[in-house]
Amino acid sequence: MERRGSAGEKQLARMLDHYRMRFFYEHPLAVLNRGKVRVWYCDFWLPDYSVALEYAGMTGNPDYDAGIAHKKAVYEASGVSCLFVYPDDLRGYWPKQLMKSIHQVLAERLAAFDSLQARSRRLRE
Repeated sequence: MERRGSAGEKQLARMLDHYRMRFFYEHPLAVLNRGKVRVWYCDFWLPDYSVALEYAGMTGNPDYDAGIAHKKAVYEASGVSCLFVYPDDLRGYWPKQLMKSIHQVLAERLAAFDSLQARSRRLRE
């Protein structure tokens, strides 16, 4: 990761490096925002898992918080799995919790796929 990231982003990059997780910093993603396709640059893209990470480091500012809520809604509507990390999340043994969150995203995807397979089997019967 380049030197220009915030302290929180640098902490996330060190954790991803520690776990040897491939990532791209400020990776472009196509999203549907207010009816138009836009290119947004997520803080981290984990290509092996198709998961984005966004560091929301300036909480407490109503305009910033509204922007984060909008980002969450746009990512969800665009089908992008994105985990938001806040300064308070980077306390204690936070890497374990972040790894659990990534695992949960992947488990939910697998459950949806398993459900699709089960429906397909029922239709064939």
